[in-house]
Amino acid sequence: MEDKVRMLIKLTNSIYRCTQGYIDKKLEKYNLTVGTYPYLLVLNRMGGISQNEISRELSVDKAMSARTIKKLIELGYIEKKENKEDIRAYKLYITEKAKEIIPEILEIIEEWIEILVQGNEKEKIEASIEFLENVLENGKKFKRNYCERMKRIEQDRKRNI
Repeated sequence: MEDKVRMLIKLTNSIYRCTQGYIDKKLEKYNLTVGTYPYLLVLNRMGGISQNEISRELSVDKAMSARTIKKLIELGYIEKKENKEDIRAYKLYITEKAKEIIPEILEIIEEWIEILVQGNEKEKIEASIEFLENVLENGKKFKRNYCERMKRIEQDRKRNI
C-alpha cells in the first residue's frame, strides 16, 4: 500500500508539472502563467473582493497574492478601487483587457482537460474525481488540525516563558 501512496503523489505531481508546462506555454502571449490566471477567473466570478478574500478563495498565502496582484495590475488585467467600508483594504476588479482574454483562458483549460481525460470512460473520470476530492479533504483536515496543534503549542510556550 505504501508504494501505491507514493505512486499517487508522484502521479499527481507529474500531472501538475505537465499542466503547468502546457498552460504556461499557451498563456505566454498574455504574460500569464498557471499561477496568475486563477486570480482573473476568481475576480471574473466575484468582482469587488479584497486581496484577503482572493487569498482564501485560491488557498494561497497573502504574500503570494500581493505579488501576483501587483503583477496583474502592472499588466493591466486587474484594477483596485478604494473600499469605502474598510479604508485598509481595496476592492479588486478585472479590467476590460482581462475580460477580453477570459474566454480564451477557459478554452485553453477545456482543451487541456480533454487531452488529459481522452480515452477514459465518464464513470472512471467521475470516480477518480470523487477519490481525489476525498484525498484533498483528508489533506485539508490534517493541515487544519496540525496548524491548530502548533498554535496551541506556541501559546503554551509563551505562557511558560
